[in-house]
Amino acid sequence: MNIAVVADGKSIESMVSEEFVLCNYLLIVNMDNMEFDTLENKGDLYGETLANIIVENDCEAVITGKLTKQAFDIIADNNVTRYDGRGYSVGEALVLMNRYALRLIRNIEGTDYCLN
Repeated sequence: MNIAVVADGKSIESMVSEEFVLCNYLLIVNMDNMEFDTLENKGDLYGETLANIIVENDCEAVITGKLTKQAFDIIADNNVTRYDGRGYSVGEALVLMNRYALRLIRNIEGTDYCLN
């Protein structure tokens, strides 16, 4: 199972980025063996490229900060679960996600409830 994490750095010890589009790196983590690929964010203003990479890599979830509408729509439309990992390192966020202890991002506002 692949999980995407937007991060300030290239390692598991790096912090989860506060905003999806402002991340320095996208880590695609294979949860079976904890190996990961690191992709540098080249300044994608709306997050569409990053969101499409997440979908193309068959990620079941993304751990992130604030999402843009464009990125949220691409990720949500492809049934990728969204978690708010702000304030945690990549490694901590992955552990918390496995324990169902990260807050879900259910809407573009970044909250964990559905909007009508």
